[in-house]
Amino acid sequence: MMSMELSRRSFIKHGIIAGICVYTVPALARFNLNLDGSNSLVAPELAASWKSDFKVRFRSDAIAKVTGEKVYGRDLRSTDIDGWPSEQSWAFYIRADRADRIYQGVDLSLLPANAQPSNIVTGSTLTKDKIELPQFFGTNMLVTEGAMPDYIGQAVMLLIFDDFITYHRAKGILQFNSEIIKYGKQQPLVAAEKDPWGVWRITREQGNAAGVLPDKYSPLKNGVNFPNYVDHKPFWPKPNSLGSALEQQMAVADDIKASLKDENNFVLDRNYQTQFIDPMFLEPECFNGWFDPKTQTMHTIPSSQSPGNFFGFATKMLNNGPLAGNVKNLVVHSPFIGGGFGGKDHTILPFYGLLAAMYSKHPVRMANDRFQQFQSGLKRHPFKMHNQLAIDKTTGKFQGIVSYMDLDGGGRENFSSVVAEVGASALQSIYYFPKNDITAVANVSENPASGSMRGFGTLQTMSAMEMMVNEAAQLLNIDPIDLRLRNTIKTGQLNTQGAVPTSTEHYVEILKQAQQHEMWTQREQRRKAYEAKHPNKRFGTGFAICTKDYGAGDDAPSTYIEMDKTGRLVMGISAVEIGTGAQTSQAAVLADYFGRPADAINLAEVHGWDPLKMINTQSPFTMSQAYQDKMQQNPRWTPTIPYASSASTSAYFQSKATENAAKVIFEYGLWPAAKAIWSKLYYSGDLAAMDFGVMEDAVWVDGKLSAKGMEPLPLDMLAQHVHQQGLVTGAMVHTFNRWGWVDADFTVEGQTQTYQLDAMAVKYGHGANANKKKLMASNGWHLLDRRNVKYPATVLNNAMVVYYAPCAVLVELAVEKGSGKVEIVATQTWLDAGKVIVKELVEGQIEGGLVMGIGHVLHEYLPPGEEGPGNGTWNLNRYQVPLATDVGVWKMNHTILPPFNNSDQRKGIAEVVMIPIVAAVTEALYQITNKRFYHLPVTANDIKEVLA
Repeated sequence: MMSMELSRRSFIKHGIIAGICVYTVPALARFNLNLDGSNSLVAPELAASWKSDFKVRFRSDAIAKVTGEKVYGRDLRSTDIDGWPSEQSWAFYIRADRADRIYQGVDLSLLPANAQPSNIVTGSTLTKDKIELPQFFGTNMLVTEGAMPDYIGQAVMLLIFDDFITYHRAKGILQFNSEIIKYGKQQPLVAAEKDPWGVWRITREQGNAAGVLPDKYSPLKNGVNFPNYVDHKPFWPKPNSLGSALEQQMAVADDIKASLKDENNFVLDRNYQTQFIDPMFLEPECFNGWFDPKTQTMHTIPSSQSPGNFFGFATKMLNNGPLAGNVKNLVVHSPFIGGGFGGKDHTILPFYGLLAAMYSKHPVRMANDRFQQFQSGLKRHPFKMHNQLAIDKTTGKFQGIVSYMDLDGGGRENFSSVVAEVGASALQSIYYFPKNDITAVANVSENPASGSMRGFGTLQTMSAMEMMVNEAAQLLNIDPIDLRLRNTIKTGQLNTQGAVPTSTEHYVEILKQAQQHEMWTQREQRRKAYEAKHPNKRFGTGFAICTKDYGAGDDAPSTYIEMDKTGRLVMGISAVEIGTGAQTSQAAVLADYFGRPADAINLAEVHGWDPLKMINTQSPFTMSQAYQDKMQQNPRWTPTIPYASSASTSAYFQSKATENAAKVIFEYGLWPAAKAIWSKLYYSGDLAAMDFGVMEDAVWVDGKLSAKGMEPLPLDMLAQHVHQQGLVTGAMVHTFNRWGWVDADFTVEGQTQTYQLDAMAVKYGHGANANKKKLMASNGWHLLDRRNVKYPATVLNNAMVVYYAPCAVLVELAVEKGSGKVEIVATQTWLDAGKVIVKELVEGQIEGGLVMGIGHVLHEYLPPGEEGPGNGTWNLNRYQVPLATDVGVWKMNHTILPPFNNSDQRKGIAEVVMIPIVAAVTEALYQITNKRFYHLPVTANDIKEVLA
């Protein structure tokens, strides 16, 4: 039996979903782990050395990583988990290797007696037990005999084995045996009979020459319209300026297309194609689960970027099946998941793991090997784009763009519709367009599902845009950077959706720095020098820039911070650490308010926020303004509660919650404590006798707080006073962003202020009087009621994006004449990250993103259909990822632009850093081959053919 410590901390993590008590805890294993994830085998001084001199020195998990003590979800077995039985079952899914024939079952006769499963689950089993996937993932968790598979790689049967040896024998016999699945006659693909996963059309025409509000027509002004389907394709009605909303949009679109043909315009008309690609994170997905019948508790360890969503989805699955009515508690252990890159965001694997746990009498483990990960994991969407860019021949100014995009979403929807939306809205990149008509269709196919892999559609569309700009500059005989300078969007000008970008960018500054860089100004001399030294190679230089949106339009981060009487700081955040360093950076955010980083950071908190007693109801994307106005009168209501680690959200969005929580403790705890101590030191306690200045002018120096020349006070002294006097020692907050922040009034210690928050609770020190202690009635917190709440208008959903972060790259590369092999000689990256939290983490993102982009443009490729990953035969022996020798690892240079001022916002940069290198490489290849490539990847064979 697993004991569950019901301390106050444990208790407040409980919640009820669909009648099941849900509970989140760290994934503690028998590896001497402490509650904060640190390891007691490492000396405390060494474990704490990630921060010194009141600053972050390196990642908070770095010591654990380099000593081999960092434990990922994939490292865990049942014998490692405290309280779990040592018996371990193993789950194995058999998957269809084609989708064009009727599935007629599996022949398991090849399995000898010592390789037999203890349980077999089929589609018929799920039908009988009324088990369905969560609606987000669609239907047909297992293909039923007599039905067609929806896609290649779809699961058809679950086998459960009671020990590893039996499992291993069976897997060795079954995994690559194409004869075990019985198929009937050939039939049309299921995908051919389905409507697209989603269709988006972004049409805008400016209302004035300045390109500022008001527009003549735009999604933000006129709304977003969706077509009907005929023969499973979008049907666009005839244009009619007086007709329906969609007919009016078609009339504007027709006018835009006609205007591009103006005789003063040069129109570049090109087709681009990007490939099917795998996230290739280091740790393939895994799941551990165990149902404890004694406590009626389902324990789960998923490897997910979005554990909050897993909670809600999992409880619905558990209400049916063999455990229906027997599961009273759902425990989700939150491990480190390893790299995510979006491939572990809303992934379906945890639900296949949960299914195995529902039918297993022992703890069960499901862990993809790399073949299985290629076969079943989420992929990056392949795009086909037909783009038409109109440019004034005299001025070089962009006059408009028309684009039609088809993307392959695979056999499950996942985020395909949203990827189409984001990819379409990103096409404009850093440029201003007076007119645009951009259509994106996310199609169903027989391929494995594509999802939210890093870039989320923008890598595909902005790479094509930059290729167009480079080619247009060459054809118009304009310097390619000068062409960009002529068309850079200006402050106040509208994006393709008719919204005003709200973040300040360094577009012009980046372009001018690149234009003056020696790699650009001396490119011809450097080419000659390199080719003289390497006569068997040819040398080229390429440039590209882009700007990536960040945020999802329903971002709802939460943070809590607690300070003990010694000044030790414990914080919890809703973000998951997926390799970006969010754990470390959020700890560092506290330095502005406490003089040093947090001491312990709890990640992936889901029900730690229960003291806020928040509720959410309808989707924030579909609710009406009237509904929001009505519901916001309830101080516990919020448009959304959970928060997934995606869309480059931690630096900007999570920091907003963290800063607000820190500010509350500083303003109502540390600052009054400091004034009281200074008053006693200098004026015998007479506060009226001294002007300490405004709180905002107080500064931390070497871990001590000072203001107006007062005696610097260390945090431990201040914390002790805060606790003794019963001042604010903890703050828990939740906020919401729909391309603008919520704000509301909260009264703390008798003072009312407006915060960009929609929920807040505080804690008081042990010296608080009885009345204040009585207020802490919400699981140990004083839950405050907000007033005058103002949520961003629901119409802002039509803005689609307003936050951006730009990145540019210059690349020098060489091509070997005989083989066509590409060598990256050197790169120079410029990045506007706004107000940087931890510079070294940003530098790591720059380098890692650059490598991912190089892989996309030159190496990585999966074919569609039966030869693709769905057949289960793909691994790194066939899938080429870039190696150190392929990326110019020793000559990766970068410039991180300083913020405009201290109030500049932090920016989400995890995705943008991989995008510009793609078009920069293709441009450099053009300089070498005099051939433009419009498909990705550009392989050595492609180049060799041209050079030959």
